[in-house]
Amino acid sequence: MNKFVKGALIAGAFVAAPAVINNAIFSRAKALGNSIGGEGRFWPWREGDLFYTKQGQGKPPIVLLHGIYAGASSYEWRKNFDALGEHFTVYALDWLGFGLSDKPKIRYTGQLYVEILLDFLRDVVGEPCTVVASSLSAAYAIEAARLAPDSVDKLVLIAPAGLDRASDEESEQKNSVAYTLLNAPVLGTSVYNSISSVAFLRSYLQNQVYFDPSHVTDEMVDHFSSATHQYGSQYAPLCFVSGQMGLDLSESLPKLTQKTIRIVWGRESKVTPLSDGQAFLAANSRAELTVFDKAGLLPHDEQASAFNRFITELLSETVDEPTPGEADAQTASTK
Repeated sequence: MNKFVKGALIAGAFVAAPAVINNAIFSRAKALGNSIGGEGRFWPWREGDLFYTKQGQGKPPIVLLHGIYAGASSYEWRKNFDALGEHFTVYALDWLGFGLSDKPKIRYTGQLYVEILLDFLRDVVGEPCTVVASSLSAAYAIEAARLAPDSVDKLVLIAPAGLDRASDEESEQKNSVAYTLLNAPVLGTSVYNSISSVAFLRSYLQNQVYFDPSHVTDEMVDHFSSATHQYGSQYAPLCFVSGQMGLDLSESLPKLTQKTIRIVWGRESKVTPLSDGQAFLAANSRAELTVFDKAGLLPHDEQASAFNRFITELLSETVDEPTPGEADAQTASTK
């Protein structure tokens, strides 16, 4: 056997071994179902079918948008969906590339998700609504609200992102290189599997996402482990990691005309600290800040009872005193 052939076989083995491991990991993943209930439907869109679930009959309608991260889906709203559905018509959408929605191998971008949201508001909801959006999805909600103000009556933005993502030519080039590398079938999937292992998921949830790590149950970790390893589930998160899915809101946010723009934060949030909220307050005089104590990145999960009551009061325009035992929520305004 000549040296060239031998070298080629060795190189092929280094490539083939990770590929086999990657395929094995995905093949063992449990199938996902509707994790929050309601009436589940598939909505056909140009890049694939998107799953959403609907509950309740009250006004105004609410659209819940989960954040962008590996394993994300409407599971994020499992403690809010039924409670809000008792008072309002609630829609929870799985973004393209996540949950039960299709996961095509495409270049996922922030603008793509804005287009999805605009079409969903027009074709599915069909009337002015309140959009409740988590983390990076809040950026998509802000842009959609600017472009279609008649579709979005109120905004509730949970630990939003988009005002600290100023781009320049150098950073765009770096993101393009990262996207090219992570889009390589073996390398990208290997990186993805390393950041979506059970051990990594548990550690990240306990140490970065939640204030109280006891919220991270075995059932939760098992769900995220399954969700991160559905076929195609790596494509959107790897686009996120390589900087493809951000939006710069420095021009959009000041132009919002909605009377209700509520910024929500967990006081102990680590990934996006509470101090980041000041930029959103400064960008639009209508914005108000509500802070939930004893909560991290997901106050709607960690302090679900208080959050559900807050949304109900906000949309019903009531000002009731907090129920004993619920987490304190403090509201600050730029006015």
